[in-house]
Order: sequence, then C-alpha cells, then structure tokens
Amino acid sequence: MQVIKGLEQAASMKRWAGDGKPAEAWGKLIKDPELWDHTGDTLVYFGYQRPHPSFRIKASLLEETKSAVLISKLQEGFQRTVKLSPSLQPTSRLRGGMKNLNLMSTGRQELPTLSEDANYSSENPIRHEIHFPAPDGASRIEILRHHITTRNLFAFRLGRPFVGLTYYQALTDLHERLLAYMPQDVDCAELVIRYVLSGGLHNVANDPAAGAGLFAWTENSGIRWLEGWREAFVHCVGMYDRLRGLPEARDSSHASRMLLERSHVELQARIEACEARLSAFSFDDTWLTSAWPSTLPYRAFDRLRYFLIHYYQKTYKCWPPAAHGSNDRWLTRELVQRLQTDFGSPYDLYVDRRRGWNEDPEHKTRGDIYMKSLDGDNSVTEALMTVDQKLRCPRIPHPYPLLPATTTEILEGKPLKPSIFSTKAKMMEKRILHACLESTNSLHVRTESASNGLVEAFLRFEKTDLVSEGNPREVRQGRWILIYSILQMLATMSVDTPGLWFRDVPYFLNPRLDACPPWHLKAGQTLEKASPMLSHCWTAPMSWKREHELT
Repeated sequence: MQVIKGLEQAASMKRWAGDGKPAEAWGKLIKDPELWDHTGDTLVYFGYQRPHPSFRIKASLLEETKSAVLISKLQEGFQRTVKLSPSLQPTSRLRGGMKNLNLMSTGRQELPTLSEDANYSSENPIRHEIHFPAPDGASRIEILRHHITTRNLFAFRLGRPFVGLTYYQALTDLHERLLAYMPQDVDCAELVIRYVLSGGLHNVANDPAAGAGLFAWTENSGIRWLEGWREAFVHCVGMYDRLRGLPEARDSSHASRMLLERSHVELQARIEACEARLSAFSFDDTWLTSAWPSTLPYRAFDRLRYFLIHYYQKTYKCWPPAAHGSNDRWLTRELVQRLQTDFGSPYDLYVDRRRGWNEDPEHKTRGDIYMKSLDGDNSVTEALMTVDQKLRCPRIPHPYPLLPATTTEILEGKPLKPSIFSTKAKMMEKRILHACLESTNSLHVRTESASNGLVEAFLRFEKTDLVSEGNPREVRQGRWILIYSILQMLATMSVDTPGLWFRDVPYFLNPRLDACPPWHLKAGQTLEKASPMLSHCWTAPMSWKREHELT
C-alpha cells in the first residue's frame, strides 16, 4: 500500500458526492446505506470476525468484472441453501417496530442494523457471504484504508460517491485495488478516470482539497491523465492561498509544487500590472507625442481617461473598487470580464472592419508590419505599435477605427449659411456630430453592444467633448488609442485556459503553463494555453463573417 504523507493530518472520513458539491463528513463504514441493496443475494463483510455485514449487493455485480479474485470469493462464500442464522431471523416484535418506525418517521432515519433488517426472507435469499479482511500486521491507519477501499470498490461498481480520509488517498487506493483484482489486460487507470468523469468527481472548482487531491493523483506514473491534471492545476493556481496546510497539498511531487508556485507568482504579477494600469487608465507612457502634428489627439486621449474614471466611480461608488480577499486585490475575474464586455462594445461600434495588418514583406519597415490603406495616418500606426510593444501583446487583427471626415473636408461640402436660429459655429458642430455618427458600425453591431452602459455614456460624451475645438478625425484617433490600450491590457487577463470543464469560480483561470505537465507528453498530446489571441478583438471578426454570410 502506497505511503501517503498527508493522512496523519486528516481528521476524519469524508464523502465526495461530485458535481461541485462540497465534501461532507461521513461515518457509515460499519453499514453503508448507499451499498445496501435489499434485493441483493450477497453479503459483504470487512473481516471474518465481523458479526454483521457492511454491504448487501448482487453477485452479478462481481461476476461481470471477470475478476478471478472476486469470483473466487463468491465461490468460496456460496451457500447452496438459503442461510438464515438465528442472528438474522427478524422477530415479529422487530417487524412491528420497523413498521411503526416507518409510519412515525418525519425525517431522515438511520438504517437498522442487520438483526433489525426485515428483508431476509425466502423472496430475497442470501446465497453468498464474502469477506475482505485487512492484511496481517497492518497498522490502524492501514486497516482503515483497506476497509475504505473495499467500500469504494463496490461504490465504483455501482456508480456511487466515494469516501476516504483524503481525495488523493481514496483514488490512489482504489486504483491499486483494481490493479490487484482485475485481469492484466484491463486498463484500470481508464476505469477510474471514467468513474471520476461519470460521477462529476472531476469538478474541483472552488474546492481546494479536492483540487489538490486530483492534481496529485493525475500525475501518478500509472495515471498521467493530462486533461484532469490541467483542470486541477489551473484551479489550484487560482486557489493557491487556500492550499496551505491541506493534507492533500503534500501529496503532489516536488516538481508539480514548484510549477504551482511559479504560476501563482506570475499570475499575481500580471494582476498587479493590470491593476496599476486600470486604476487610473494610465497609458501615457505608450503615447508617442513626437509622432503627432498637434496636441489635440493627446488632449482627447487624456479627457477620455478622466471620463472613464468618473464613469466607473459612479458605477462602483469608488474607483478602483474596494479590495477583496486576503491579498488586497481589487481586480477580480468578474470585474475583468465586465470590463472586457464594456470596452469590447465601443470596439465593435468604432472598429474599421476593412483594415488590417499588411503581411506583405515588401511593406515591412524595421521588421514592423504596417497597415493597409493608411491614408497618411502613420502617426496612429506608430502609436498602436508602441502600445503593443510596451504591453508585450500580439497585434489586434483589426486595430484601426472608422474615422470621420476632417474639418477641411466638412467645410468643402455644402456651405454653412447662418440664420437667426443658428450660428456658423453651431451649424459646424452639427455637421461634425453627424460625421462622427456616420463613422460607426451602428447598423451592424449586436443589440447588447449598442445598449451597453459604457457605449451609451460614451456617445453622450462624444456629443459634447471637443466638438468645436478642432479636427474630429484627430479627436477620434486620440480616444481610440486609449480604448485600444485598455483592450490590450484586458486581453492579458480576460481569457481562460481553453478546454476547462468548470469555470463558474471567482478566481482567475489563466495561469502560466510553460514546462507543464511535469512529465513527457506522448506524441500528439498538446496543452493548449490561455492567449490574448482568444480575446474579443481576435474572435469578433468571426462573428462579422457569420453576419455577412447571413445577409
């Protein structure tokens, strides 16, 4: 039996029901109601000295395994005639008592002991009695583990929840017992994995003890279950501060614990960097003032920054919001997802869907890739490339906004004719606002993007800010650079690790997966990682394509 380090700290037996339900204290090893089939023909005892059986099952349950060990136990315990010993005979007084108990019951009742069970009759004969004694010389903890594993063997066959001192101990011992009992050509690891999946026992979301147990078990040399290991690893990094002191946390390998710690530290550093930027939407260091012919774009950039601070102060009562948890972090996974939705909406509204990066090598300068059809807007291109370099992010496929006409182009249109109701300045403002509204995707964006609170507030802001102070094209460019910068920052935190089974948790699910797992992968196996290229600005073009195909 494998030595398990954390068992000395395990206070009591627990039961894992699966499907995200928390583990509960359990103490029904003497007689387990979940494994007591009143129509069964086989009684199961933990040892030969036990006066009463702990389980009642059907013999076919063991025969179907084709296990030589289990079938031999059935044959040894076969009774050619129905055996009802005096201790098993239900008395008339007891039958009456059971009847009254059922009639008077108003809540959950403990099942009666064997001598109280009124279902031993000629209609439900007992044909087998089998015993699973603990090995001679075993310690108390080893005897307990042996009996727990016997119980879990039958729970495994019946698809019932498993129990144990720790999650890791229960799965490890069950796998070892199957290796001892099942034919050699049976993949016992695969059997246990199917059991875990079918019972929802792989749902370790927000459960640090189960997460640490699954994490340790999946890396065992006889298991090496990549999908289970990744699920447990990602959740354990998210719950890292809650793993300290858990018995299960000691059972994983040193290499795995180092990977956990490294990913936790990297994730916290990423959260800190994001908080530093988003606390005041500070991206001034990404601004290339020398590339701009005027200061108007930067003024628009800075005024939008103050507008955003005011908007989120009003939304959350203060900005940044109050910190949560013991690590004084205010940037939560829920907040990042909200911000991603908020800023993805103005991106959908203003992005130029026709422009993208030119991949033609002839257009590359200094190793950089420039945009198609820039129409003299190289200052914007330089600014966006600086943002990407500063934040170390991949380039957004469609990084350029729809731009309104310049002031000169507006004046070249229909002449302004003042009247007693409107001055030239007011008429110019209206034309600028009209030009700005025309330069949007308002006819193509989804309803949820158009009705987003930030978009609605931003449209009101756009109608009043810097309208009469200069070129509307430069104003749009300056604001766009801030929106672009925020989206790039959010992309580092908003994407979960792909392929996870369970995501309804408060912590982040995108740790670093470099050098993972701590064993060599088989040919064809891959470990897909979270990437900014799975965030909104990269996935949005696919929805545009579907919309185009439907029109």
